[in-house]
Amino acid sequence: MIEKDRLYEVAKKLGLKIHQQEQHYMQTITLFGIYSYIANELVFKGGTALFFFYGLDRFSEDLDFTLTNEFEEEKLLESIKDTFGLLAIEMELKEVKSIAGKNYKIKAKGPAYTNEASISIVNVEISDRKDVVLNPEIKQHVPVYEDIKPFFVPIMSAGEILAEKVRAIMNRNKARDVYDLAFLLRKGAKFDIELINKKTEYYKENFVLDVFEEELRKKERNWKTDLHGLIKYIPDFEETASYILTQANQSK
Repeated sequence: MIEKDRLYEVAKKLGLKIHQQEQHYMQTITLFGIYSYIANELVFKGGTALFFFYGLDRFSEDLDFTLTNEFEEEKLLESIKDTFGLLAIEMELKEVKSIAGKNYKIKAKGPAYTNEASISIVNVEISDRKDVVLNPEIKQHVPVYEDIKPFFVPIMSAGEILAEKVRAIMNRNKARDVYDLAFLLRKGAKFDIELINKKTEYYKENFVLDVFEEELRKKERNWKTDLHGLIKYIPDFEETASYILTQANQSK
């Protein structure tokens, strides 16, 4: 395990709060443990994948994956535990009940641990829909932490993450999905209506721009509270929404 002083150095360099940096450290260890055992069976996606591999400036807490092929669950969990053990980090890993897929919660005592309130938590969420449409991109992650070696991760493509963000906006009330969608569009990802409709098949719905706009604008009420503490500067909601809707209109 790295020293507490080193954690503070990295946090200052990356502009994260110390508890976020420690959580990022634990996320990195968890990812290393997962991909030390499997290769392509779990495709990394969501906000944390954007933070790790696409330069998203919003800190993201959960590790989200989509299952593509079956694997031995117990061996995967043992690989995660062994990775933490090799770094002399005390941790607890438990399955959390979920309606769909598999969810796990990791509680770890990292470099900044002082008491139970400072335990670092990593949530691992695995969707079992097997609905990855495009080939994932295999990317190498080179950790900023000296005690973790570089490793390869299959990442959902930016375009497919965008499609899932559109689906999320239409089906849940998290303003951060709007922020992430705008980020992806500015990075060059495009609205692909056919791909979005493949993602929304699970909910037996198709993309309708008016419905999407209605759901998008509902996120304004939670815009500042949801993004507070996750980014340094919270952009204007109306400007963000207008930019997204302009891009969506161009895809028609």
